[in-house]
Order: sequence, then structure tokens, then C-alpha cells
Amino acid sequence: MLNLSPSPRNRLYTDLNSYTEFLGYVLGGKFINSKKDIERFEHELRVRFNSRYAVCVSQCRVGIYFAVKALIKPGQEVIMSPYTIADVINMVIFAGGRPVFADLDRETCNIAATEVEHLINANTGAVLITHLHGVAAEAHRIKEICDRSNIPMIEDCAQSFGVEEQGKPVATIGDVGIFSLEMHKNLPTWRGGVVITERDDVMELIEKESKNFSTSPLPLISAKVKSGIKHDLVTSPVFFPFVYPILRYSMLKDVEVINKSTQRKPQESQAASELPDVYKSYYTSFQARIGLSQLKEVDANIEKRIEYGRMYHEGLKDIEGLILPPLRSDKSITYLWYPLQCPDREVLRLFMFEQGRDIALGHFINNADTATFEQYYRDCPNARAVADGLVYLPTYPSYSRRDVEKNIEVIKLYFSTQAKQVKPQEVKPQEVLVSG
Repeated sequence: MLNLSPSPRNRLYTDLNSYTEFLGYVLGGKFINSKKDIERFEHELRVRFNSRYAVCVSQCRVGIYFAVKALIKPGQEVIMSPYTIADVINMVIFAGGRPVFADLDRETCNIAATEVEHLINANTGAVLITHLHGVAAEAHRIKEICDRSNIPMIEDCAQSFGVEEQGKPVATIGDVGIFSLEMHKNLPTWRGGVVITERDDVMELIEKESKNFSTSPLPLISAKVKSGIKHDLVTSPVFFPFVYPILRYSMLKDVEVINKSTQRKPQESQAASELPDVYKSYYTSFQARIGLSQLKEVDANIEKRIEYGRMYHEGLKDIEGLILPPLRSDKSITYLWYPLQCPDREVLRLFMFEQGRDIALGHFINNADTATFEQYYRDCPNARAVADGLVYLPTYPSYSRRDVEKNIEVIKLYFSTQAKQVKPQEVKPQEVLVSG
């Protein structure tokens, strides 16, 4: 079963056009940054989502900042998931909100509707839900809860472009929805985000604040492009067969310097009372042109990821001890990754590398437990369990069916090996169930 050159755990959706558009911008396009292409891109998004407004912003998290600031009064509470990047929480704080952490539904890894209902009070200004891993949250149910108290609902759709719930696209169920166009997402323009809304007050706030945004996006986009070049080269079919044995060795021998270099490190801001200047940048026309090109492929790519997600489910559903995402027949789950929860995930990952596979651990943490957000602490046991147990299995379109099958085979082998290691005397008498 050993295979020392599997497909990599992740590949980007970047293509030659992604790089040539950036090069053109650097060589002179930044001096003639026409808004026409941005307007075309926004128009296509409005049509796709049948929405009154679709506006591009420099980052998804900045869109979250705009949404929160437009919809709450300073000092009001924003109910949200603690299982996210720290900067999403910071955006709520920058916008004048006070985060209130709601625990997760264990199966979906998304904010639980019952928690939202329990936490709403007279000082609740908004509810921020996250459709994580391409899995739709209980958006309609939570929206009904919010409507009963006349509270707006914001949808963080960073990982869920193309997801629907009850036939309606996410981002259009609540008052505002925000997508990410960052390079690891399925509609990448290196950086950026899109705000979808029907609300005039949200658009007015965005237009008002954006007038003061003048920071050049080039340094931050350049950093993404450099990272993208490195990623695309390392994971290419030409180089990865030579790179993987090094990654495998470093994983099995715990070579910290190499292992750390392969871990994702999302940009995060420091504590502040207002939005830092680094985020006050604008979306560019060359990014919009990339987005228009990527839109042509996104639906076919989503279908491939759904196919792989179903394969994982069918292959792993009978293994005791695993928590799988729900299997749904609609587009309410599109599998940016296949999020698998298991006990002893580090042991599983090492076993996968021993068998010549390449997988990743979930890189989000339960921020409710961190010192950074100590003043907002709330016990969220499900978020803690998800953070400790999540593994990402690859689903990107150029991944092969055979690689999916091999991952399933190795995971089955791991659990069968674990079962054989449990000796009869290790089972306590009171744990034996007697029928009849």
C-alpha cells in the first residue's frame, strides 16, 4: 500500500492567467486601474446571487467589519463561533461589537442554532454565522430565531462559495453575506472578498468608509503571489515526487523547522480599538479580471469536490469513532476539504504519512480558550473537541479518485490495526452490554 509520491494535500486554483494578470498590473496596470472590470465582476455576482448589491472589498474579513459596523450600535454583543481565525473576532471588536461565543454543532462544525437562541438578549446587536468547510450552517433556522427578536444575521461564507441551503445561496439568507476570494478558496483572486446584501444602510456604510481607504494592496498581494508561486511549484507533478519524501521524513522524525514551514499561518491583526491601516486597501481591476475568468470554472470544480466528499462518506461511514460531516443530496455541502473528526488525530496523521499519504490537520483553534480573548471566555466544549480532532482530507478538483480511494484504504487499515491492539482484558466488565 505504501506510495511515496501521492498527490499533495492541497493545490491552488491559480492558473497562468492569475500570474499574467498580476504581472501586467505590476508593469503598469496599477497606474490605469479602471473600475470597469470591477463593475463587470460585481454585475456577474449580482446576477448569480439575484442580489441588489454585490461589492468587492480588499478582504473577506474587511467585509465582515463593514457588515458588523453597519448593523450594530457600539457596545452591542455579536453572537459568533469561536472556531475561526482570530482576525474575524478582531473585526467584530474593531467595528465596536462585543463577541459572545456560541458553541458548535459537532457534526457540521458550525454554530449551533440552539446556542444562538439561548444567548440572545436585550443587548444582542447581531448574529454572525459561519458556513465552514463548505458546509451550510442552519441559516434558515437561525434567521427565524433572529427575526423573532428583530436581530440581523450576518453570514461568513469565506469557505462556501457555491453552497446553497434549501435551494437558496448562502450569503443571501441573512441580512449580509461575505465571501473570500483569497488564493486558497475556490474562486481566488489572490486576495479580496465580496459583500452580498439587499440593505441600503450596509452599502452606504461601505461607500462612506471606503472613501478613506487608500493603502496600496500591492505589497500584500505580492506576498500572496510569492507564496502561490512557491506552492504551485512544490505541489506540481514535476517536483512533488521529490518533495514528498522530505515532507514524509520530517513528519515521521519530527523535524520541527520543516513541519512548521508547511503549516498555514493566516494573517492576524493585533488588538486595537479601530480598523488598522493595513486593511484600508482597495480591490483592483486585475483581480476582477481573474475573478471573471474563474467564475467560468467554479461550478464544475464544485461538482468534483462533492463527488469526492460522497466517496469519503461511503468509504468511512461504518468506522466507529469517526465523526463525519452530514451527507446531503443538495448543494448544502460542497467540501472545500473533507472535514473528518477522529480521536488521536496526530497518531492518525503519522500513520497516514507512514503509508505514503499526505493529509493536513485542521488549523483553526477554539478562540474561546485563548488568552487573547480571555475577557470573552465562554465554555464551548464542542468547539474544543473539534479543534482537537479535525483532519482535512483533500477534495480539490485535480486530486484523483485513486488518491481518495487510497486515503480511505489507509484510514480503514489504521482503525483495523487499532482494534487489534485492544486486548480482551482491557475491556472492563461494566462496559460489556448483555442483550435480552
